[in-house]
Amino acid sequence: MTSKPQASYVHPDDRDPRHQRLHFSPYLSPESIEQGIRSGNLIRGILRISKRDRSDAYVVPDTLDSDIFIHGQRDRNRALDGDVVAVRMLDVDVVWKKKKEAKRKRTEENAKIRANAEAQADTNAEECHGDNGNMVSEVDEETEEESELDECDAAEELNEDKSKPKYAGEIVGILDRDANQTTLSIEMPGKKDSEKLSPRKGDKKKEIRLVWFRPTDKRMPLMAITLGSIPQDFLSHQDIYSNMLFTAQIVRWSIDSRHPLGRIVTAIGSIGTIAAETLAILSDNNVKGSGFSDVVINSLPKTPWSIPAKEYDIRRDLREVRIFTIDPATAKDLDDAVHVKRLEDGIFEVGVHIADVSYFVKKNTPLDTEARERGTSTYLVDRVIPMLPSLLCEELCSLNPSVERLAFSVIWKMDEFANILDTWFGRTIIKSCAKLAYDDAQSVIDGNGLPSSVTVTDQSRQDIRDDIMHLYNLSRQMRKRRFENGALSINSIRLCFELDDSGEPKDVWVYELKAANRLIEEFMLCANMSVAEKIINHFPDEALLRRHAPPLEKRLDEFLQLSEKLGYHLDGSSSGSLQESFNAIESEQAKAVLTILAIKPMQRAKYFCTGAIDIARYSHYALNVPLYTHFTSPIRRYADIIVHRLLDASLQGKKASGYDTKKVQKIALDCNRKSDGARNAQDQSIQLYLAHYLQRLEQTSGPIIRSAVVVQVTKEAFDVIVPEYGIEKRIPLDTLPITKAKLDSSDFSLSIYWQKGVPVPSREDGSPTYIMEPVESTSDDDIESCPSLPVAKPSQIAALPSETYDPDTGMQQLKVFTKFDVLIKAAIARSPPIINVYPINPYV
Repeated sequence: MTSKPQASYVHPDDRDPRHQRLHFSPYLSPESIEQGIRSGNLIRGILRISKRDRSDAYVVPDTLDSDIFIHGQRDRNRALDGDVVAVRMLDVDVVWKKKKEAKRKRTEENAKIRANAEAQADTNAEECHGDNGNMVSEVDEETEEESELDECDAAEELNEDKSKPKYAGEIVGILDRDANQTTLSIEMPGKKDSEKLSPRKGDKKKEIRLVWFRPTDKRMPLMAITLGSIPQDFLSHQDIYSNMLFTAQIVRWSIDSRHPLGRIVTAIGSIGTIAAETLAILSDNNVKGSGFSDVVINSLPKTPWSIPAKEYDIRRDLREVRIFTIDPATAKDLDDAVHVKRLEDGIFEVGVHIADVSYFVKKNTPLDTEARERGTSTYLVDRVIPMLPSLLCEELCSLNPSVERLAFSVIWKMDEFANILDTWFGRTIIKSCAKLAYDDAQSVIDGNGLPSSVTVTDQSRQDIRDDIMHLYNLSRQMRKRRFENGALSINSIRLCFELDDSGEPKDVWVYELKAANRLIEEFMLCANMSVAEKIINHFPDEALLRRHAPPLEKRLDEFLQLSEKLGYHLDGSSSGSLQESFNAIESEQAKAVLTILAIKPMQRAKYFCTGAIDIARYSHYALNVPLYTHFTSPIRRYADIIVHRLLDASLQGKKASGYDTKKVQKIALDCNRKSDGARNAQDQSIQLYLAHYLQRLEQTSGPIIRSAVVVQVTKEAFDVIVPEYGIEKRIPLDTLPITKAKLDSSDFSLSIYWQKGVPVPSREDGSPTYIMEPVESTSDDDIESCPSLPVAKPSQIAALPSETYDPDTGMQQLKVFTKFDVLIKAAIARSPPIINVYPINPYV
């Protein structure tokens, strides 16, 4: 039994418990937490709850070399995904033993647990909660958590200590939380509950006061909503509202209740529609999709705007320099431009010019506050949610052609091998002479000249062509040297969507990065690295940098072991050795699948303050460089604005940056949280559109049968990826019409014996769909302009061996790295949509 709250400090959610049994530990006081963090007795970090198994969570700490494992709802102590929390360390052996016992019990009693979970979902509990009195129901914590597990975990064979974490802990306080809104649908009652939702006349004691709602994000807890915040006709029109999505906020999560009390914010639409599901995605990821307030708009410069005269006196004038932009054809926010000039003795002057957003976004103004709250622009399949108002990001800051613009520039002198001889930083005034699309620059690189559609002002078209080739040749030298020094790049082929006039996906197309993309990428990377060195040299404790931790050790080892047993020796000791291993694979088919699988162990890069963590953790794994930051996209990233301010302070020789270590680290955490939310929203938007595209494809072209590749087998399930669509799925054997199955671990094969003539049953439910996530190996790739997912072309896996099939016995042998046909069906009449993958029974 959990101890009672301390008398000296009581958190609002810990006050006046109505029950003797407390389900959580009381939160420590802010003063105790701050003191504990300073002394090292407590650790601060961001909570991440597993998408596959919500009983597992991890805190990404500021200071430790590995994540802290948090097991179960009690130790998570009411914290939500993305919260900044304080953690007390626990004995990892004790916690892991508890985890193993719970998992063993779950495995042994899986069928019973599922049956109990269904029964629990049809009952109401008797616990009291919140300001309105009794809760209608109380679902058992352990059973609910078990029932919410992805099938891939429920079916997983227990492996005692293979994934044992390095650290474990319990959460003792929530330091910071976004203004969380989550998307909900009504938790449909069973027959018994339906009777309770319609109280008998005159029976006031039986009147319902709370209704259960289930979040679409399964990492969020079941929520009780007061009748006062739901539509007045809710009880009389449950059939209508059962198909609707709502946004809600947590009002209180009492120490004596397993579930929070919430309130409905708004109804957002019908389940399954792209419009409603997109709003749900924004809500679940705390992406601010609404417009800008009048206060923010009124703080913008008045138009027409022109550069103040004093700026011409204090900035380097580059208006006569041949500067141009290279961006996606549809780009409106042009935040970077380049130039190259051949000097004497084979020396080149190369400049990267970035929109001077910090000139317009002054510190501590309403515009600055708004930009920090948004953190980043969010790129969905059908739209961009901008960080800044369009007046700035598309006009005053955008480096549009033929207009004078304020910029922050990095200018190098390089030799013919792209070795940096000298670097200059400073604020400038530029005037772009041309807006090029990547295809325009690629045309020049391919020897086809500059397309006639490109407009060039005040400069020679031939000079532009020559500049592109100079930049291209220098970038090739830079890229070659980067990879010789150990950089890593995984998967450059991605799937994008083409939408019809109504906004529905009508086709998909493969987007492949080309030499023109790589040209710009190299110079943006170089600018970011140069700026990182500059600001850390001047402000060693307040610099905002970006680090990329090495791959998750457990997942990387599993991937390397799998590759080894498949006959491909990969060296994972460093990013460079891994890249060399991929380069040595002769089979393009094997390389295509392995590079997709290699994404799974990779971690996301994070912002940090140099004074907050050990210098040994500064490095960027994928780039294999000791120092890196984000400087080149201030229109769409708040972190870049902070870096611009730090760079400006260093160039002015200021002793103080205007920020201290604590403030910069707080900004870093906020930017990480917002960046993760934006990336998650983008991934979920892709999944939504992919589901709608697949359903449309099935309606117009018939059943969708594609090649899947087996990537793992167990005695209860097998994992597949559908490389053409980037889908990863686990297929439990107990969902298939088979008579038996045999696992041979010696050759990674699973022999399944089909029932003759029995089709695989289709379902509208199923495990969540996982799409492969791109690895951040660059700072300014252009995927934001085309939200997409890593895929392999069908031709890239065509030569992989097929499964073995015995038509006499109905035995199908599935080996890792073999391909077989699957049926793909999308279920969009649920939230979020599910893409199911079904093996096809060959025994007919």
